[in-house]
Amino acid sequence: MTHRERVMAALNHKEPDYVPMDLGGSLASTIVVPAYGSLRAELKLPAVQTRSDLRYASLAVVDEDVRAALDVDIVHAPRAFGTADMAKVVSDDTFLDEWGVRWHRPDRGHYYVEDAPFAHEAALGAVERHSWPQAKDLVHAGGLAEAVAKLRSQTDCAISLELRGRTMSLGQFLRGFENWLVDLADNAPFVEALMERTTQLQVEANEIILGEVGHLVDIVYTSDDLGGQQGPLVSPEAVRRFFMPHFRALWDHIRANTTAMLMHHCCGSIYPFIPDFIELGVQALNPIQVSACQMDPARLKREFGKDLCFWGGVDTREVMPRGSPRDVREEVRRRIREMGRSGGYILAAVHNIQVDVPPANVVELFRAGRELGKYPLT
Repeated sequence: MTHRERVMAALNHKEPDYVPMDLGGSLASTIVVPAYGSLRAELKLPAVQTRSDLRYASLAVVDEDVRAALDVDIVHAPRAFGTADMAKVVSDDTFLDEWGVRWHRPDRGHYYVEDAPFAHEAALGAVERHSWPQAKDLVHAGGLAEAVAKLRSQTDCAISLELRGRTMSLGQFLRGFENWLVDLADNAPFVEALMERTTQLQVEANEIILGEVGHLVDIVYTSDDLGGQQGPLVSPEAVRRFFMPHFRALWDHIRANTTAMLMHHCCGSIYPFIPDFIELGVQALNPIQVSACQMDPARLKREFGKDLCFWGGVDTREVMPRGSPRDVREEVRRRIREMGRSGGYILAAVHNIQVDVPPANVVELFRAGRELGKYPLT
């Protein structure tokens, strides 16, 4: 099988020749810039200038030689949202994004929201007065169709594409995390007005991108986090009241404009929301945070495996950073055994590989995946 055939078989709940594997196929299944050079060295590949096109997350663009060395099955289309050249740089550690959110990075850390546009006023009038971007300002589509067509002709990997689909987290960024949680409890008019405006802009932005490359990609995905380690960040009642109607609008529009498979990334303990995702048309779920409450992968496969392809699952809380290569191998064995039957599984780490993960463990994840993931599984 080609890499693309392998991925599409798994997404369609058929057993391919091997369990498909991913590094870099989404913005939540890749590797951070500080760890990427060490991985290249471990693979005995020449040092290169690491490329990063998402400023606030410091994510590396995975090069073709790394994909080949690890035998991964998915390649990401060039990013069209939130790219580094769309940011207004204030200083080496501070920038403004296209929504007007000011981000700051402390020494040796990640970027965090330093100033949210609605931090001091959560009212309908503030939503109306805000200087909203136009949809065309949220995308970077120049040369995108040519680049994806080139990928289509020069690689046999499945091609993934990021689309906009934020509800909870966009409110966090625009209002501030604590304020947003309070708003969800007692400021429904503001929440609904903010989400109505941001959802419409995201739909319009997605329409531009899908018009360019919707027919050229195999997988499209959205991202929005609803879970923490111990449970949902917001009550299921609030999620269904405020967020699910906007997910429906976003995903209905996507499915009407491409035949690509729809994946959604949602971190943490999100068991209560999985039936809603399925009802609304999600076909694959990432990252399967196995260390979180109620996220036992065997149970998820048993209850939802006929409807969802599971993407991720290799623990990055303990096993990848603190375990040995042998521990990583056993973790891969468990995940394939629990989620790989009858297809429906793409092997990857739970979220992005950080700098504290030994590069030998990264290599072992993919080596073990190929050696242990051959169908029929034993």
